[in-house]
Amino acid sequence: MGISVNRDAPLRLVLDTDPGVDDAVAILMALAAPGVEVVGVTTLGGNVPRARATRNALALLQAAGRSDVPVAAGAARPRTGRFRPSVAFHGPGGLSARLPEPSAAAIGQTAVDFLAETVTSNPGRVTIVALGPLTNLSRLEDRHPGVLPQAAGLVIMGGAVDAPGNVTARAEFNIHSDPVAAAHVLALGHPATLVDLAACRQVGISRQQAAGLSADGPLGQLALRMVQGWFARDARRERFEFYDPLAVALALDPAVATVRRVALTAGTTPGEHWGETTVTSEPGPIALAHQVDAPRFFALLRQLLGWQGL
Repeated sequence: MGISVNRDAPLRLVLDTDPGVDDAVAILMALAAPGVEVVGVTTLGGNVPRARATRNALALLQAAGRSDVPVAAGAARPRTGRFRPSVAFHGPGGLSARLPEPSAAAIGQTAVDFLAETVTSNPGRVTIVALGPLTNLSRLEDRHPGVLPQAAGLVIMGGAVDAPGNVTARAEFNIHSDPVAAAHVLALGHPATLVDLAACRQVGISRQQAAGLSADGPLGQLALRMVQGWFARDARRERFEFYDPLAVALALDPAVATVRRVALTAGTTPGEHWGETTVTSEPGPIALAHQVDAPRFFALLRQLLGWQGL
């Protein structure tokens, strides 16, 4: 089944990210999508420190033959405290496949200034896909109030709404990494799509399935190396869930999931509620991904990355 999305104009994406194995697959999906222009990648700490996230983004773009895509470095620290990299999941380097050191460097602009210039010079035409903590977006609102509403859309991977967390019993990693920023962005009242753990857990593959996959084309082969390498790093791993790829999929094709309209907040009190995402009212401005059309998602994955055997 091929997925076709009708658009009047190319979809322009900025990926705000902290690569990260699943971030890498998501970036490659966006680069492979027809009718899509990745106009930039902004980085921050999260899965790995900011310097490593920036290096990984540059290395991925180089390996994909897309060093023309600008990379702007963003937040090295959350709004309070410091980032704690997810070494257990992503390893110390973030990626599960070795990539050559990038020859390109990040641009001189900060992530916040790049986002502000890119969105305001293309009002209503740039969609931001946030795959890491929301620190860059929170600082964007501080320094350039009113920019976010000029984006064509905002898709956020984060949160554990009515679902178990993956850092604490109720908190998901991205929101837990900077709940102050998350609470700030969610309180703005701007429309956004949130892809939380409950949605992401509806699309995953087993170790056996991953081992049986093959890929056509360099982007698909690189993405598959990332997933198969993730399993190879730890024999106890039995399932890979497509967190960030699902967020990109929803940016490309909103029909991948039904949504529930809610208002959300993030817990900012130190202790057991730190980073917890809760519904404050319903309906609201946040389109919370609800029921994922898994066959449609995997068809999109096959279409973009040429994965065979999925």
